[in-house]
Amino acid sequence: MNKRRQRWVLAFLWMTMIFLLSAQSGNESANLSTSLFKPLYDLLIPFGLSENVLSLIIRKTAHFISYLILGILVYRAMDTYDIETSQKMYLSLLLCFGYAISDEIHQLFVPGRSGTMIDVLIDGLGSATSIIFIYVKKSKGVKS
Repeated sequence: MNKRRQRWVLAFLWMTMIFLLSAQSGNESANLSTSLFKPLYDLLIPFGLSENVLSLIIRKTAHFISYLILGILVYRAMDTYDIETSQKMYLSLLLCFGYAISDEIHQLFVPGRSGTMIDVLIDGLGSATSIIFIYVKKSKGVKS
């Protein structure tokens, strides 16, 4: 399998994982979060953080990190094309933001879930962080 195909497969596998997690009902999603982060809850709740606040922080951080990773994977796939670096960045951002929007729309149809604009913004910020970081790093590498 060539490099371009490998990179797109990785990006689409990550998108599939995001889709499958988004397809979980509200209860399933909450139970997964609680089971994965129980040690963190147990550690921080005695310091005055409520379980609800902690859960919110963890869920929003998970949004950011999962789209940060998606941004890396999509940009790396775009990097296999012979186009301007700025075009790679813009196309990667467009694809990631588009996927974030479609993910939130998908959640509107899942019991116990809701699609929110704030989650689109958090997802987009995660993608933008990784894509812009790579873009700046590559731009500095070219000028050096």
